[in-house]
Parts: sequence; structure tokens; C-alpha cells
Amino acid sequence: MMSSFSRIRLLLFVFLPFLTISGIARDYSSKEFYKHFNGRLDTAIHISMDMFSQNGKITGFYYYYFPDPGNPARYYFGKTIPLEGSLTGSAFILNEFSREGSSFQGIFESDSVITGTWQRKANDRAIPFRLKEDYTGGSTPFLCYSLSDQKYIMKEDRIMRNSPKAKINLLLFYPDLAQGNPVKETIENAIMKFVYNDEVQFSSPNLMLESIAADFFNSYFTATDGVEAPESRALFHWEKNIMMNICYNEKNIISLKIEKTAYTGGSHSITMTEYIVCDLIQRKRLTLDDIFAGNYKDRLDKILNEKIRTMNGIRPVENLSQTGFFMDQIECTENFYINKDGIYFYYNLYHIASYNAGTTEIFIPFTEVHTMFKENISFSCFEELNGAAGKEPY
Repeated sequence: MMSSFSRIRLLLFVFLPFLTISGIARDYSSKEFYKHFNGRLDTAIHISMDMFSQNGKITGFYYYYFPDPGNPARYYFGKTIPLEGSLTGSAFILNEFSREGSSFQGIFESDSVITGTWQRKANDRAIPFRLKEDYTGGSTPFLCYSLSDQKYIMKEDRIMRNSPKAKINLLLFYPDLAQGNPVKETIENAIMKFVYNDEVQFSSPNLMLESIAADFFNSYFTATDGVEAPESRALFHWEKNIMMNICYNEKNIISLKIEKTAYTGGSHSITMTEYIVCDLIQRKRLTLDDIFAGNYKDRLDKILNEKIRTMNGIRPVENLSQTGFFMDQIECTENFYINKDGIYFYYNLYHIASYNAGTTEIFIPFTEVHTMFKENISFSCFEELNGAAGKEPY
């Protein structure tokens, strides 16, 4: 017969691992965060990954590079690949946009380390990866600030579920830099000007988000004052979203995206997007004049027009204005961002075409324009310009 001591030892042996795991494992899906990772896939493939998380949904992007077996000084670089997936507790899955079936599956071993496997397809060999949060390669840590709320016109419990309502969802990233840093001030001022439409200074990002929400709900209740039982409830639903994303964060370059969407009744919502590119070495927000040398605009406009014609199947003999655009020739815009691969020019709704045409994003690889760069810009010598690109490791 098993003694009492033996039974206790057996119970500890069976249940202690579960108690230990549950005590250590953290629920990363319950908070918002941004992390920049570096590490390896298998043993020789380097990976740089950016990950964003909100309410269990994660997005981001990554790229890989690895040495040429015959020439260790020469590297092959992959293109930037977008990711989207989910996070449950400390476990996550990230699917690639560019290749169907390719995905990362892993866990947070700690706040700063993720491990798991990558597979090109479901039945392919699972390749291990280990990535660590890292800001030593000219990257910047960011703090996340968010606010979500909703309010109803009719507030009694019994009718609240069917009542028209206003919803707001705000998510901003602020650089975790010392006060007085010009880059920090530049980014914060650009964010405030775009999302708040004012020069008011707030002592903290949280106070700004609270002020944005208060203004939004005050406008909603003013517009719906006296409405008790609207016949068309959809006209009285309002929604506002301000979301931020980080498009690139390496080599002392930060590319930020701020997207502002509003719906206040009517046939559709309106979305506006602004990009902010900052150079940590020059300690400023970059404009096209900071990047390109001499009389670059004519050459850049020519490239952009050639690409937009290719994107839309427009023949050289056709004017753009005959195909739905507002003008015959588009011009370069200061609403741009950069990443490892090149420069993206972004045109909002109604900028160069009608609402039905949507937004327009034109990508120009560095290899097509790097001869136009000024000599002092820090991203003009990305490895891809001197190394190899496009080869896949598996």
C-alpha cells in the first residue's frame, strides 16, 4: 500500500510542472505593445522582425538575410514580408502575406525572447527560430498608448443593445527617447498636429487620447440631441479610429504610419493616412529635399508616372485624366515612407483620383533611385545596394 508520503510525492510530480507553467506563463494577448526583434532562423539565416499587438491580434513584418556559402562577405537579402496573426496568452501564430501557407508559430519565453518554428507549407520541415528584442542596430523602442470606448444615445439597460452608439479606438506609439531629444519632439508634434488638429500641448499622451475621446463624444451627443427613436439607426452610428504603425525602425531611420478613419453617417467612412520619416543621425523629420540631390523632381515624377501607368494598364498615348485621375501627370508627394527595400509614395483619397479609385501607393526600389540621393543620408548605403538580393534560403 502506498504511504501518505509517497502519495504526496506522486501528486507533486504530476501537478508541479503545471503549477510552475501556469505561474510563469504570462498573458501577452491582454496588452498592446511594439517590439523589434533580431535573431536567427535555423543556424545561418538572420532575421529582423517587427511585431505589434492589440487585443490578441498581431501584425508586423520581417526580412531575412544570409551569407553566400562561397563568399561569407556577400549576403543575400529577402524582401520585407508582411505578417498577420493572433496571440493567445504567450503563444502566437504569424502568417505571411506573400506566401500562402508560410507561417511562424511560437511562444514568448520572456518579455524579450520569442522562440518557435517557421514552415513554408504545412507539411514542410519545421525550422526553429529564436529572436530577441533588440534596439542596438539603430532602432528605437516605442511605448504604446491606447483608448477604446463607446457610448449610446439611449442609455437605459433594456434598450441599450439596440441603441445607436458612437465608438472610438485609439492606438499610438511614442518613441521611448529622452525628453529634449529633437527626434522625440518632432514625432510627438507631428502626431499631435495630425490626430488632434491643434497646437495644444499635453503633459502626457494619455491626456491627449482622453481629450480626443471627450471631443468626439461631445460632438456626437450634440449632433444627436433630442433623438429618441431614430427610424434609420445606421445614420446615427458614429465611429472614429486612429491607429499607428511602424513601417521601418533600423539603421537610425524611423518610418511611422498614422491612419485616421471617421464615420459620422452617410454612405461611407473617410480615411486619411500620414507618414512620418525621421533620421536619428540628422535628428530631424526627412523631406524629399533632404533625401534627393539637385533638380530631382522631374526625374522622380517621370518614374512615378511610368509606374502608375504600369499599375493601371494605361498606355503611353493616354492621358491620366482620361482614365479616372484628376490630372494628366502626377507629382511626387511628401507623404512617403521608406523601409529596407525602397521608398513608398502614398496618395490619399481624393488626392489624385476619385473615392471609387481608392488610395494609391507607388513603390520605388532603392536600386532605381539611389544615384539621385544626397551623399550624407544614412540609408543610401543599405546592404542590398552592394550585396545580393532575391535569393531564398529554402
